[in-house]
Parts: sequence; structure tokens; C-alpha cells
Amino acid sequence: MRLGIAATMMLTAMLLLAGCDGHSRRASARLRTENAAMQQQIETLQARQTELEATLATVESEHEVNAEALSQMPQVAGLMVSPLSGFEPTDDDASLRLELHVSAQDGRQRPIQLVGPMEAQVLRPVPGRSPEVIATTTLSPGQVRDAWRGGLMGATYRIDVPVQAASIAPDTPVLVHIFHTDARTGRQLETTAAVSHHPSTQ
Repeated sequence: MRLGIAATMMLTAMLLLAGCDGHSRRASARLRTENAAMQQQIETLQARQTELEATLATVESEHEVNAEALSQMPQVAGLMVSPLSGFEPTDDDASLRLELHVSAQDGRQRPIQLVGPMEAQVLRPVPGRSPEVIATTTLSPGQVRDAWRGGLMGATYRIDVPVQAASIAPDTPVLVHIFHTDARTGRQLETTAAVSHHPSTQ
């Protein structure tokens, strides 16, 4: 009887130990799996951080290069009405065509192309009063690009302004005012010049 009880107790203890050992193995396996997943997540985050640091370094490097390049990019420094400008006859005796040639220079007095709208005003001097606007022509950015002309006297932008012949007196110069908005910088540029009007001898 006693032997049976002892054997039963021993068997029970062995089963309990076996159960505890199995539970521990399962818990250990779960911890190992969780640890591996966490380690994978850490490695992924570290790789992402390394990638972002490399991208930031590249952007900063490119910014420095671009800043240096931008500092050397030509910008429009001034406009000028070319001496090539003048009046031309038309088929209509009542009107004239004022052919304006406008040039642009950068800070080194070199020709530079314009990007943006342009407006030309023709003003007639009035004794004792402010000049009177007698004609206006506005060019869109596309029209300004098409107005570019090259030649032996340099590159200019040609603007044709119709003017009523009766609005100006022969041998009397008119004032020309040019306005330009630089689309690249938003700056407003302008220039003024006098253009002589001589009757055609044709």
C-alpha cells in the first residue's frame, strides 16, 4: 500500500516537472521570437536613419553647389532704348510706326535675355505740363521672347508702337518709357529715352 502511494506521488511529481519544463520552453521560445522581431525592427530603423542622414548630406551639398552657381547666374541690371529706334512710315498717311529697340544688360554690361511682360509708352512733351501719353503697347512674356532680334549692333527687343501722325509735331522728339517685370525675380525695371521724329523724305 505504502509502495503504491509512493509510486503515485513520484509519478505525479514527474508529471508536474515535465509540465513546468514544457511551459518554460514555450515561454523561452516566445521571448526569443519577440527579441528577434525587436532586433529586426531596430536594424530597420537604424538603416532608415542612415539613409536619411545620407540624403540630408546630399541635399546640403547640392544646396552649397547651387548657392555658388546662383551667385554667378546673370541677372538683368538695366534696360536701354537703342539708337536704332525710330519712326517708320506706314501705308496709312494718318499713322506712323514707332519701331523701338530695347536692349538689356547684366551687371557686367553684357547682353542678357528678358523673361516677363513689357510695356512701352510714348509720351508727347507739353509745355508747362507733364508729358502726355499718346500711345501704349504691352507685350506678354511670349511676345517679348518673339520680339528678340540679333544683329551687328547687338541683340535687342523690337516693339512696334502705332502712333497717330497728328499727335506729334515734325522734328519734335517724343519720350519713350519702357517698363519690364522680371519674371525670374519679380523686380520692376524701367528706362526712358527721347526718340526724334523726322518727316520721311520718301
